Amino acid sequence: MKKQLHNVVILLAAVMLLAGCGPNPADDGTITVSALNLPSAAGQSWTAKIVCSRGKHAIEQCFALTDTSLTAEITVPIGTWEVTLQLIDSNGQVTYADSVTDVVVYPNTPTRLDFQLKPASGTLKVVVDLGSHPHADYIMRARVYFNEEYKEIVRDSLDAAIEGEYELPPGSYNFNVALYTESFRVTDRIDTGMWEIIDIEPLSEQTVIWEPPLEKLTITAEIFTMPQAPQNLTAEYADNQLILEWEPSPSPDLAGYNIYWQPTPFEPYTLIGTAAKDELSFTHDLTELESLPPRAKYAVAAFSEALEGYRSIPATAELL
Repeated sequence: MKKQLHNVVILLAAVMLLAGCGPNPADDGTITVSALNLPSAAGQSWTAKIVCSRGKHAIEQCFALTDTSLTAEITVPIGTWEVTLQLIDSNGQVTYADSVTDVVVYPNTPTRLDFQLKPASGTLKVVVDLGSHPHADYIMRARVYFNEEYKEIVRDSLDAAIEGEYELPPGSYNFNVALYTESFRVTDRIDTGMWEIIDIEPLSEQTVIWEPPLEKLTITAEIFTMPQAPQNLTAEYADNQLILEWEPSPSPDLAGYNIYWQPTPFEPYTLIGTAAKDELSFTHDLTELESLPPRAKYAVAAFSEALEGYRSIPATAELL
């Protein structure tokens, strides 16, 4: 009886193996990688490195290049991967690279990827130096611009640095840094910065210590005083001529005098003439008036290049 049971167990195990229980080749798929127009330099040997990654897992495979084109196949578990092709020079530097994301690998179905290798990115570290900024204690944020795109930096406290590190494709960029206080709203922007050009070279590592452009502001103020009103204004009328006389204004910046009259109490004073600063009289010709008012009031105000001063005490002239 025991012998028969033993034979049955062996038979079942054999059937399971024949049925495919255990490692299944269908759990893997293949990725075919191709690239054309690879660089060729005398005395330079290149290595192509394929990296398939997802999460913390990565599968790498290297190939020595003997031509300016590459076709290689790598086997990976099925699923979604990010595939990167790197070209490494004889010094071990990654000089060209390209990546494709969301590559889905199916069982028993080859996946083909064509890469266009570009010069490898450079690294730029930006450090914002607020040492001389008058509002350094209020600046908590910065936007670092590379052309139309920007990266944002936020510091949690005044003791923290405002800095960031970025990988950028080689080329020239319009570069600027804008500073903000408690948010990135326009109303909280405290410094717009000045645009300049920055060059990123392949595989380069640069550090830019950016300081807000500050200039000295010189404020000058010229103080103007109100010219004092002339004193002792008199008015004498005879034969349609009204003669005004006054004492000079003592104002040091005197430029002249404005003469006003009021023909009736129901009208405001209006300007009828101007006298130079050395003149202390003015004649008002009344011959062109259709009719004369019974009396009129006159006032004189001194003026400077910037201000008109107070008017004198009015003088009344009897005209009829």
